[in-house]
Amino acid sequence: MDGQYVHVGNIIATQRTFRWHPGAHVGLGKNKCLFALEEGTVRYTKEVYVPPPGNAEAGDVIRRLPQGAVLYKTFVHVVPAQPVGAFKLVAML
Repeated sequence: MDGQYVHVGNIIATQRTFRWHPGAHVGLGKNKCLFALEEGTVRYTKEVYVPPPGNAEAGDVIRRLPQGAVLYKTFVHVVPAQPVGAFKLVAML
């Protein structure tokens, strides 16, 4: 679905466990479904996962990884069709 055009409120993905994580302009429903908060194009990215220092569960996972291994998460973003925000002074001209 990379490059797919979505409207506000469209469901991008449904999932039982976290396979994809919400990125920019993407909301997370109660049943872990991802939906568009803005109208635009869907993009997927893989980003390195660095757990917060106080998260014991994530620290457990990191300790079990082989030396030098890196964890990645897949994020779903919606790139807005129109630019988000503009300078107010420019808009007033």
